[in-house]
Amino acid sequence: MYLFGTTTYYMDTLKKFFLTFIYIIPLFVHGQDSTKTHYTLEECIALALKNNADAQKSASSTSLAKVDLNQAKARLLPTIDGYLSHGINTGLVTDPITNTNISQNISSGSQQLSASLTLFNGLNRLRTIRQQAYAYEAYQNDEQRVKDNLTMDVILAYLQVITARDILEQTKQQRDVTQKQVERLTTLNNDGAADPGEFYDMQGQYSGDQLAVLTAANTLKSNIVILTQLLNIPYADELSFEAIDQIPSASTDMMDSETLYQHAATSLGILKAAELSKKSAIYGLKATRSLYFPTLSLGAGLDSRYSNSTTGRGTYWDQVQDNLGKGASLTLSIPILGGLQRRMDVARAKIYLHNAEIDLENAKNNLQQQSAQVLFNLQTAKEKYQEQQKQVEAYKESFRIAEVQFEAGAINSVEYLQQKNKYDQANIGLTVTQYEWQLRQRIANYYNGDR
Repeated sequence: MYLFGTTTYYMDTLKKFFLTFIYIIPLFVHGQDSTKTHYTLEECIALALKNNADAQKSASSTSLAKVDLNQAKARLLPTIDGYLSHGINTGLVTDPITNTNISQNISSGSQQLSASLTLFNGLNRLRTIRQQAYAYEAYQNDEQRVKDNLTMDVILAYLQVITARDILEQTKQQRDVTQKQVERLTTLNNDGAADPGEFYDMQGQYSGDQLAVLTAANTLKSNIVILTQLLNIPYADELSFEAIDQIPSASTDMMDSETLYQHAATSLGILKAAELSKKSAIYGLKATRSLYFPTLSLGAGLDSRYSNSTTGRGTYWDQVQDNLGKGASLTLSIPILGGLQRRMDVARAKIYLHNAEIDLENAKNNLQQQSAQVLFNLQTAKEKYQEQQKQVEAYKESFRIAEVQFEAGAINSVEYLQQKNKYDQANIGLTVTQYEWQLRQRIANYYNGDR
């Protein structure tokens, strides 16, 4: 008894440990994934393609199109059906073997096996296979279109986060510069050597700089929330993102819009999806028209019966073999009048094809226009950055001179703050134009097929 109780105790303990291990390990692994707080742009793109709901739904639509294609192929196979029944009857019944009425309790049954194969139906099934094959490819390319759009959305959101972070750092630096002047004027004011107007002007500027820091911090958090929505991950204050320091080369040759359009038509999924959808609609119309033709089918079957109403007929298996019947048939079905259903189906298929042609033409025009716009935006972003650089250099020197003059008492606080604000705004503008150029270059590269 003691040994049995001890064994039971250890078995229960081992069981509890095993169950704890099963439940805790997945949580630990999940916790390891959830502890990641620092991301690069490439990691964000990969995470969005994996987690984003739109990307997942698009992949599911592609899988359903694959199922439809397999189903269309399976319709070429013959159909085989089996039937087996067994019953007990009492009173006046019909003997299934002799087909005579008898009055006794009998046990009887029947067995059937039938097969059917469509030999010809106006090529409907073959054309349906082509229709579903093109539809499947169209869904694949539409899935790629969703991923392309998601990738560009992530790049935009990521660069907005980086821009907001850099602007926050600049506003903090600008506030710190003002703070030093406030501290210097506070010391002079305590000694009675400062102009009160300049002292309070500088304090007002410092409060404005503090507000700018708060606004920039809020903008950064809002942009991170937008990015996490695309990545489908929880927001956390600890999230951080790798900086992008590379500036596109100003000497990069600008390609023409027609070349970019041709590359985009090859690399992006939007135009391919529209072209394949049109081909699918063409074969959908052909498959629908083929329903006007007769259908020729080949059929074959086996059937047998069993009854215990009369002795001497042998066992169940003996009766199945003795009563076995075989048959084959050719069936020609000719459509004559079906409530004009086929005519309506053809009319509907024509409309689907017409819509697909409109979608294709619209996709070509949109892609051509977008390709041209991408290059316009890229050229403008590059020129804005170059001009902003010149402005920053000019205001940097003017602010340096104003700072020296203000500390020497040669200019008042109004003039000093005007120069400081110009320099601060120029630096913020440089950050914005820098990442705008980066964004436009990446979009152009994506249209060009560079991933």
